[in-house]
Amino acid sequence: MLNKVTILAFDLDDTLWPCMPVIQHAEETLYAWLGQNYPRITTNHNPQQLVDLRKQFTAQDKKYSIDLSMMRHEFLKKLATDNQYNVSEVADKGFDVFYNARQQVIFYDDVFPALERLSSKYRLGAITNGNANVEKVGLGHLMEHTVSAIDMQIAKPDKRIYQALADRFNVQTDQILYVGDHPEYDVIGPQAAGLRAVWINREDHQWPLSLPLPEFEITNLYELETLLDTY
Repeated sequence: MLNKVTILAFDLDDTLWPCMPVIQHAEETLYAWLGQNYPRITTNHNPQQLVDLRKQFTAQDKKYSIDLSMMRHEFLKKLATDNQYNVSEVADKGFDVFYNARQQVIFYDDVFPALERLSSKYRLGAITNGNANVEKVGLGHLMEHTVSAIDMQIAKPDKRIYQALADRFNVQTDQILYVGDHPEYDVIGPQAAGLRAVWINREDHQWPLSLPLPEFEITNLYELETLLDTY
């Protein structure tokens, strides 16, 4: 059933590491930095107020939900303007602080043992709507190609982002098995683009009743190895 698969592609956040602790750490790191260097911002906004303000800012323009790095940079510009600081200085330096902290992920225990073994049998890649960098997080030696919403300026579940990965590997879409946690972005979307898909359900979530059931479901990457060996 999966004997045509030659490429394994992965979502990143909440598939290879838990996302929220990473983002919270990055937010806290940025807030502390702003407090030390641009204190009017933190005097006027506590951490939760900044998060709420950032969410409101993101909702103003669809492009910000696709390009999260642009959103962070533009939001810092707004904070600098509102608090009468040098705009480019706050935005450029502040983004670097956030971005570097955002790459400090803590992988699920199964990730490296499983990926190391799988990389001896399959070519590996990734597709992400976020701004994690596979090189900076420590996956560069395993991931041959990565496609991001930021680079493409389109996001999952747009069919073109999955096709772009197939094009980079120079394979047909049905040679790719995609693994991710989000029902629409990582299962329904890839399948609509012609990929095979596996839902990784690490937190015992309920599958949305409105969507067709996933063909495959796993709770960790060891189960992915077993699945592939079975077929």
